Amino acid sequence: MQNHKAFSILELLVVIAIIAIISVFGYPKVNNWLADREAKKEAQLFITEINELKGKVTSGQYSMAMIHFSTPNFQYATMKKYYMSKEDYAYNYRGDTFVSGNNHGTCDYDPRNMRYQFLGTYQNTSIRHWPNIHMCISQDGKRGVLNQTNPNTGERRSLSRVIFCLVSNSSTNGSTRCNDTNKIENRYMVTWNSSVELTMYRYNSKNDKWCPANAACRSLNEFN
Repeated sequence: MQNHKAFSILELLVVIAIIAIISVFGYPKVNNWLADREAKKEAQLFITEINELKGKVTSGQYSMAMIHFSTPNFQYATMKKYYMSKEDYAYNYRGDTFVSGNNHGTCDYDPRNMRYQFLGTYQNTSIRHWPNIHMCISQDGKRGVLNQTNPNTGERRSLSRVIFCLVSNSSTNGSTRCNDTNKIENRYMVTWNSSVELTMYRYNSKNDKWCPANAACRSLNEFN
């Protein structure tokens, strides 16, 4: 003889209530995790593009390369890619001395001041970048504008950085503007040194720090 036991209405209501409570408290965390995962994935696509270009410089296919993170009003994450042939490099430099154009720096982002070959534009409409900044990739690691401090060594003007934010929870102005100081979540920072060694940091809103994959988290002022 089998004993058939069915759920009562009260038991079903309790189960529904528990599911509702879990949904209310769990959904924001799941949603934020998904958003963070998307931001990281999109930022990594830019790292892949940069490393691909760096590989061509390292192998000697290009004498030098330049990436310009540039977009009007910081609407979408955008980088323009350029390279120099041997002839371009000889035109721009003699030895270690910059000789062409009006800007007497070591690496200019403006193709009107230096001779570059345009490779194309990589843009991602899911994220924004900040600030507009350029990166120079050279075989000797002597070129490029570095404005930030390396927190691991304390050496000033040894790093540069770019911030990536999701379009869905950031803006181009105000308190949710994508930059390094507004405390919006789902931000990633990518730093590079003169050798274009890239490090990705995730913003931890709880501690207001930037955290790499396998090292201690850092305050923003450690980079300034």
